[in-house]
Amino acid sequence: MKNNKKHFWFLGTIVAIVLVVGFSIFQQENIISNGETVILETRPVDPRDFLKGEYVILNYRIATDEKVLTAVSQVVSGDSIYIKLEKSERGIGEVAAVETKRPKTWDGLWLRGERVGNNVEFPNIAQYYVPEGAGLPIERLRSDLCVRLVIKDGEARVDKLLDADLNEIDVEDYIER
Repeated sequence: MKNNKKHFWFLGTIVAIVLVVGFSIFQQENIISNGETVILETRPVDPRDFLKGEYVILNYRIATDEKVLTAVSQVVSGDSIYIKLEKSERGIGEVAAVETKRPKTWDGLWLRGERVGNNVEFPNIAQYYVPEGAGLPIERLRSDLCVRLVIKDGEARVDKLLDADLNEIDVEDYIER
């Protein structure tokens, strides 16, 4: 009888772990599959991490918008701010409005950021992992790099890297050998 209880708890724990991981994957895929796309201009920085590999930190131009900076000064570090984006003729997201409280409805294209120090950061889209050797060449693009995001209910994921002409970048082409 004791062995059956041990097996039950063991299997129950395994099932709970699988459900939690599965739900997390479902949430990420739901954003990518059902979200709306927008392009943001960036300024990449190329760090390396022994455990994570090579990635590019993406600093978004909208983070320096006057409306965003005003909102950041009204909240404490760690608090969220919500940026409503409108697409320009080229499809690039520009700041239309900024709220310090969560919007009652997600009508339109909203992006959630967090105050870190005196700046706003976008935790889920701050890094983009690239193959080893591609980080520095991508960093050299500087302001010629844009990112196509998929946004749903304020949460965003990076879909593609784009050049200044909004053409998709194949990061494999940037690997220095």
